[in-house]
Amino acid sequence: MTTIRISNRLRFASRRGAALLLAIFVMTLVSTLAVATLDAEMMRYMALRNTREWDEARYLAEAGLNDAFAHLEDDISWRDGIPATEYPQGSGWIYRVSVADGGDATVELTSTGTVGNFTRTLHVRVKQGG
Repeated sequence: MTTIRISNRLRFASRRGAALLLAIFVMTLVSTLAVATLDAEMMRYMALRNTREWDEARYLAEAGLNDAFAHLEDDISWRDGIPATEYPQGSGWIYRVSVADGGDATVELTSTGTVGNFTRTLHVRVKQGG
């Protein structure tokens, strides 16, 4: 009877180490999955922010063109351009428009919108008169 007790005790002692190794393996696996998920979400967030700022810079350049069109409608000889203008106020978003005479009764407008690290430029040639 003494012999059986010793062998059972040895068998349980060897299993305790296996349980510890299994617990460490599961914790490592769960930690790796959590870090990979957080990394993927951060990359997705950065891509979304970059896409948004890229689009906003274009919209701001279009706003500059619309501002220039309004000036041209008021005065057909207007060629001053629009200096750096923050729109909306306090946002840090800036557009500017340069105006030049083109050939064949046209006006060339170049509008640049800047949002964050992105700058978009639009070139338009407008025919004046009929």
